[in-house]
Amino acid sequence: MAQQFALETLDDLGEDDLKRFKHKLKRMQLEKGYQAIPWGRLEKGDPVDVTDLLISHYGERYGVEVAVQVLREIKHRALAERLTEAISAGNLQNEHFVNQHRAQLIQRVMAVDGILDSLYGPVLDLEQIQSIRAERSSVEKMRKLYELVPKWDNDCKDRLYQALKEKHRPLVEELEGI
Repeated sequence: MAQQFALETLDDLGEDDLKRFKHKLKRMQLEKGYQAIPWGRLEKGDPVDVTDLLISHYGERYGVEVAVQVLREIKHRALAERLTEAISAGNLQNEHFVNQHRAQLIQRVMAVDGILDSLYGPVLDLEQIQSIRAERSSVEKMRKLYELVPKWDNDCKDRLYQALKEKHRPLVEELEGI
């Protein structure tokens, strides 16, 4: 839902304003745990591509926050407010745990291989698992795993949530506020 609102908003930008949006986005100061979208992918993107990049790199909630901030900085306050209102009406509070806590999970999950084992078959194929395991650090492995999450349905996200709960119960409980 948030992705659709963001796309509609970016679609309303003209070509020059979309270019300004991408340049401002490139220079954005991001929250800890998030990395800038690679310029090579962002530069040539149309509104669909830019929206997909925002959501895949930052998750729905933070991706929309970033879009709103960029819109304000390029002086499109009316579009920023419209996006904020649309998201509020759509209640992003129902966002899946996996999306909601993306940055924290990337930074704090250490035993990634155990999670991958739980996802093998129903969620990830062997090639995807090997690609993730090829990364050097746990943070890089989690980032690589999160590159796949935007393509997942809630069943796949639920499986990741269950694997996280099984392998990292204290962290999951902390993030859930239990």
